[in-house]
Amino acid sequence: MTPKKTNTAFFYAAILVILLVAGATLFLRSSYFTIQNVKIEGLQLIPQTEIERLMDSAKGQNLILIDQEDLRKKLSLHPLVKEVKFSRQFPQTLVAHVTERTPVALVVVPNGVVKVDDQGIFLQRSEGWPDQSYPVINGVTIPDTAGPGQELKIPGLETALLLIKESPQQLLPLIGEVYVNPIQQITLYLTSGVEVRLGEAEDWKNKLEALYQLLNDTGYKSFESGVRYIDFTATKPVIGR
Repeated sequence: MTPKKTNTAFFYAAILVILLVAGATLFLRSSYFTIQNVKIEGLQLIPQTEIERLMDSAKGQNLILIDQEDLRKKLSLHPLVKEVKFSRQFPQTLVAHVTERTPVALVVVPNGVVKVDDQGIFLQRSEGWPDQSYPVINGVTIPDTAGPGQELKIPGLETALLLIKESPQQLLPLIGEVYVNPIQQITLYLTSGVEVRLGEAEDWKNKLEALYQLLNDTGYKSFESGVRYIDFTATKPVIGR
């Protein structure tokens, strides 16, 4: 092929590529991909209307070019939203997959309780007692200025939440109250009324597993009704009646 023919072929190929790119760009930016619908999945605690309001700005934007990170930040302002992922249903639907923050404990405050998650995030304040039961954390003070969505950096609260996190799942329904004293020592009050003195620890797993095994021991069950306290602060647990 002569240099002239080569240059001509290259010129036409370049023009073709430019036209294809321009056409594709115009097509992607066309109203064909304008978001008309939003779907929200994963909600159990959050009313759908609250997330729909936060996503309202997505409608009318381009499904392919929308700034998902900006929208994710906006949804994350909701105190019960832990994580959001997006997917597209072409040509005009954006789907939000929401992971909610779920309460693991209640903190007693004046005239009510505050629900917190496992990271110490302030979720909701209630004047009445919630329908679902959670361990109650006592002995810590939440500032009056704290509100939904705020991470509560309170040493006693962090200690209590670590204990709840490390508890065997089967033990959690048996824990009525977690009391943290001023020097970070913990006492549990079981739903049966038994006081469990745990003291201090950096790792609660061993003590909690030992407690669960004790509560399920047939020998213990034979005199359980007379037990007032179980003391795990000594080398071996002491049962008081």
